[in-house]
Amino acid sequence: MTVPDHLVALPGTSWHAWRDALLRTTGFPVDGLDRFAAPSAARAADAFLDGRSGRDDFDAAFAEAAASATRTAHDLAGDPLFREAVTWQNPAALTALDGLRKAGPAPDAARQNKKSRYRQRIREELVARYWQRYCAKNESVGFFGPVAWVALDPDGPAAQVKPGAGLVRDRRVWFERWALAAFATRLGENPSLKPKLPVRLKAPLLLDGHQVLRPAQPPLTVTATEAAALALCDGRSAAAVAAELGLHKAADAFVLLGQLAERELITWGIDLPLSPDAEDVLVGVLREIGAEGEFEPLRAARDAVAAAAGDPDRLAAALSTLDSTFVEAASVPARHRDGEMYAGRSLCYEDTVRDLDVVLGAPVLEALAAPMELLLRSVRWLSAAIADAYTAALRELYDDLAAELGTATIPAGPLWYLAQGPLFGSVERPADAVTAEFVRRWAAVFDADPSAAAVSFTSAALADAVAEQFPAARPGWSGARLHSPDLTLCAPSVDALNRGEFSVVLGELHAAWSTFNCAFFVLAHEDPARLRKASREDLGPDRSLLLYPPDFPRLTGRLARYLDDDSDIQLVFTDAPGAVASRLMPVTALTVSDVDGELVAAAPDGRTWPLIELFGELVAMHAVDAFKLVAAAPHTPRITIDRLVVSRETWRCTVAESGLAEAREYADRFLAARRWRARLGLPERVFVKIATETKPVYVDFTAPRYVSSFCAMVRAAGPDVLLTVTEMLPTPDQAWVPDAEGRKYFSELRLQVRDPEPAS
Repeated sequence: MTVPDHLVALPGTSWHAWRDALLRTTGFPVDGLDRFAAPSAARAADAFLDGRSGRDDFDAAFAEAAASATRTAHDLAGDPLFREAVTWQNPAALTALDGLRKAGPAPDAARQNKKSRYRQRIREELVARYWQRYCAKNESVGFFGPVAWVALDPDGPAAQVKPGAGLVRDRRVWFERWALAAFATRLGENPSLKPKLPVRLKAPLLLDGHQVLRPAQPPLTVTATEAAALALCDGRSAAAVAAELGLHKAADAFVLLGQLAERELITWGIDLPLSPDAEDVLVGVLREIGAEGEFEPLRAARDAVAAAAGDPDRLAAALSTLDSTFVEAASVPARHRDGEMYAGRSLCYEDTVRDLDVVLGAPVLEALAAPMELLLRSVRWLSAAIADAYTAALRELYDDLAAELGTATIPAGPLWYLAQGPLFGSVERPADAVTAEFVRRWAAVFDADPSAAAVSFTSAALADAVAEQFPAARPGWSGARLHSPDLTLCAPSVDALNRGEFSVVLGELHAAWSTFNCAFFVLAHEDPARLRKASREDLGPDRSLLLYPPDFPRLTGRLARYLDDDSDIQLVFTDAPGAVASRLMPVTALTVSDVDGELVAAAPDGRTWPLIELFGELVAMHAVDAFKLVAAAPHTPRITIDRLVVSRETWRCTVAESGLAEAREYADRFLAARRWRARLGLPERVFVKIATETKPVYVDFTAPRYVSSFCAMVRAAGPDVLLTVTEMLPTPDQAWVPDAEGRKYFSELRLQVRDPEPAS
C-alpha cells in the first residue's frame, strides 16, 4: 500500500505520524521560575518544623525571602515584556503593577497599615501567578506562548534547531467573532441599511410545504404567504425578497419579514462564521451594500493595537481606544462572558509564530514508536468501545421511537434530542462505563505497586498483555482514525538530544481528536492547504460535521475547526452561524432506519451515513476525557515504557486533608505548605490541579509568594475539593528549546498520528 507523502512511519509499527508537527512553547525562559525561589527559607522552615532550630531563625530567613519576593515583583511589574503580556490578558491588572512600582522595591512596613500590607500582598501574588504561567506553561497564547510548526524527518538526526533573531517571526491581531457579530447586529438596526441585508431561513429549520420542521419541537404550520417568503429567504437581500414576493406594498413584505424574524424563523442580517474568516465575510457584505466605511473606525483601532506590539504603554492606550470605539459603534460592553475561560472575552487577540526552525529525526521517532504503539492500540479499542456503547444507546432510543411512531423509518430530530441524555446527562452515561473499563484494563497490564515512586517496563514485555486487553480491529468512527499526543522531549540541550541523552514524557493523548484542526494552529502554518489535503486523505470526503452555536463551551473562532473539506456536510442541530448552503444539512432533514442490522441516517438526496457518524464529534469528546492510564488514588507512581514516561507521579487529597486552608498569615502558609510537602514526600516543584479550577497551577514550595497564592486558591475552593498534585517533568534543567541568546524555554511537541485501519 502506498503511504501518502504527508506521513512518516513510526519505525517498526504500522502507525504513521504527520510530517508536520507542532511545537508549543513558553514565551519567557525557564530560568525565570527561579526569581521567586527561596531555598534558604525552605531549609529554615524544615529545620524549625523538625525541631532543629527555633522560630527566630525561621522568621529571619523568611523575612529575607519575603523582601526578595517583593523586589522581584517590583522589578517584574516594570519589565516591558511582562507588562505587555499582562496588558493583553487583563489590562485592569496594570493598576496593580503600577501600585507595586510606586511602592518601590522595599516598602516601609512600619508605615503600612493592615489594609495596605494586604493590598501589597495581593499585588505581589498577582505578579507571581502571571509569571509562573508565562515561564512554565505551553499555552499558545499571544507572544508569551508562540507556536512553531516543525518537521519530522525519518532520515535525519535527532534534532536540527535554528532559532531566529527574535522571539516571534509573525504576529497578527484578530477580532473576536462575538465583537464583529455585535457590530453587525447594531448595523442591522440602521433603517437605510436593513433592506439591503441578507435574510435566511434559520439553519436548523426545514421548510416542508406549509410546515416548518424544527429540532425537538413539533412542526409549525405557516400560511401560504409565509411559506412563500420563507422559501425565498436563502441569503438574498430583504429588498430582493420583497420584490420577488410581489405583495401589494413593499412595506408589507418588510413587516412580514420582521414578524418571521421575531418568531425566530429567519435571520435578518450579516451571518458571520465561527472562525477567523468572520472579518472577511463582514467586510465582503459591507462592500456589497456600500457600507464598508462603517467598519473603518473599528478596523483602524484594531490595526493600531497590532502596531503597538513591543510597547506596553502604547498597547494599553490602543486597547482602550478600541474599547471606546467599539462601545460607540456596537452599543454593547467591550467584554463578553467575563470570567469564563475559553470565551474570547475581549474584543481582539494576538496569535504569533515563534522565530524557530526545528526538524526532528530518526532517534526521536525510534524512541517513541514502540511505546506509542501500545498506547495507540488501546486508543483504537477505546474509540471502538465508546462507539459500541453509544450505538447500543441509540438503538434503544430508535426502537422506542419506531414503536411509538409505528414506522421503521423515523425522523432524526427527535432521536437527536433524546440522545443528549446518554451523551451529556447527569446520570451514568455509556461513556462512564467505558472509561472505567479502560482504566481497569490498563491496571491489569501494568499491575504496578501503587506505593512505588516509579515503575518501568519495556514495550516488548507489555505487548502481549496490551494485545489481549485491547483487541479492537479498527476505530469506532471516521474521525477516530486520528489522535493527537502531546509529548515533551526532556534534554538539557540540542546537543544532548543529538547524543541520544533524552527521554520523552506523555502529557495528554487527545484520543480520536485531530487537534491540528484548529484555526489558530492552521493559520500559523506556511501552507494551510497542505494540511487540509492531508486531513482529507486520512479521513475521506463526505463526513458529517457539526455546526456549533457561538456560545458552545470552550469554543471560539480562534479554536474552531479549520481543515474541513468542501464535501463535508454541516449538520445543524440548533441555531448556528456560518452555514454554507451547499453543505447545510439540518438534522430535521434526516431520517433513521435499520439497514441490515445497522442504524443508518439518510438525507433527502439519498446520501447515507452510519448513525454513529452523526454523533462522531460528540462521542469524541468522551474519548478524549476517557484516556486515563491509572485510576484516581492517593498516590500513583511514575510509569515509564522504554524511554517514554506515560504517567507522571501523582498525589491526591482533599483541601481539608492538606491543612493548607487553615493558615492565613504569610509565614504560616509557608510552614503549612512545607509540612504538607514533607508528609506526602512531594518534590519542591509541582503542578497542582484544584478541582474547581480549569487549569493546573505551578507551585514551588521554596517560594513564599507562589505558596501564599496557592494557599489562597485552596482556601477559596472549599474543604471537600480534590487537589491533584503532579511532579514537574520536565524540570527546568531539561528544557532544550533555545533562543538566539542561548536562553532555554519549555516546550511541548504535538503530533498527529494516523491509525493504519480506517473506520468501517
